[in-house]
Amino acid sequence: MMIKRMIIFSGLFLLFLAGCQSAEDGQDGNQEQLEISTTIFALEDFISKIGGDYVDVESIYPPNADAHTYEPSSREMVDLAKEDLFIYSGVGMEPFASKAEDILESEEVEVSAIGEDIPLRGESGHDHDEEEHYQEEEAEDNGDIIIDGINDHYHSGDTANLEAEADTEEDIAEWNWYYRTAGSEEWEQDEDADNASFETQINDTLEVKLELEDADGEVIAESGIVELLVDNHDGESGVGDPHVFLDPVRSIQLAENITNLLIEEMPEHEDYFTENFEELQGQLEQVDQELEQTIEEADHPQMIVSHAAYGYWEDRYGLEQISIQGLSSSQEPSQSALVEIVDTAREYDLNYVVFERNISSRISEIIQEEIGADSAVLSNMETITDEDIENGEDYFSLMEKNIETLETVLND
Repeated sequence: MMIKRMIIFSGLFLLFLAGCQSAEDGQDGNQEQLEISTTIFALEDFISKIGGDYVDVESIYPPNADAHTYEPSSREMVDLAKEDLFIYSGVGMEPFASKAEDILESEEVEVSAIGEDIPLRGESGHDHDEEEHYQEEEAEDNGDIIIDGINDHYHSGDTANLEAEADTEEDIAEWNWYYRTAGSEEWEQDEDADNASFETQINDTLEVKLELEDADGEVIAESGIVELLVDNHDGESGVGDPHVFLDPVRSIQLAENITNLLIEEMPEHEDYFTENFEELQGQLEQVDQELEQTIEEADHPQMIVSHAAYGYWEDRYGLEQISIQGLSSSQEPSQSALVEIVDTAREYDLNYVVFERNISSRISEIIQEEIGADSAVLSNMETITDEDIENGEDYFSLMEKNIETLETVLND
């Protein structure tokens, strides 16, 4: 299915591309401005501030878009191919970027994953492909077992569906699937799995293996151990937290990377870009100080949020986010997790549920109703609203509003 989607995506893109090729051929390589497309609002704002008169930058996200789930249309992809640069975060926020990168580079659009060298909160270094195949060496002369259908990670409560293929000359009488919680030494057999398919609901990271037996009960082949990684996007397991642009300190690194890229493109304006970066760095350092003071002096550090975008504030300033959804807004909590959130809210007498304007959450509204809380709003810096655009808001004005929200939520 992933391959089929990729073929359709590439085909539509190339079809539209043919119609705009002649316009690209007339571009002047010595233009006074770099034409840049980007993704996250914070990146758009940083590029604009650093590049100043020498960049024309625009985010491809429409107002109020959810950066975690947004997929550009074929026409929007064609527009990207007309630019000099496409800059995206490279930290796992933009699901479409990896599909677009090769195509854009083939059209001589320079592509930069500007944050790919920034260490992420919760990153384990565990390297997964979208789907992994594990193949064990032959057990004696009996052949290989391949286990397919493994996702890069799962959320608690997800169902894993695995399929095995066995290349053996022996007659298989039993397909014995075994599993254990990661770190455990004892294997348990899944009595319900008696063929090439294995299905289970998982709440913790599991290790799974398959043994094949003949009619005499002798093991004729054994797979390698495969891992079903659970990552609830809590910043503690597996996949790194992509919301680096909410961390003003990491944002300085983002801004420096942008500066270096612009200098590579227009070295004659190095002093100009460097001066703009230094001004931006000073503003980010000021935000860092204000966040630290606001959270440090608060009556309590706990805050209920609609999705777990504020983990860097936890690590750096001691905030405790109680998140209803995970790092991705598409991850919904289990029933037991909802009960725990309500109990925690009552334990700490929390009077607010914090929403984000670009992400709707009926579950968060239910929590708010259940505990009788008021609502507050934070900007997650992924995208902005039409109202923000009309008011000329930028990263720093929205951060000031975020700090005001924190002052209210953490002191009531």
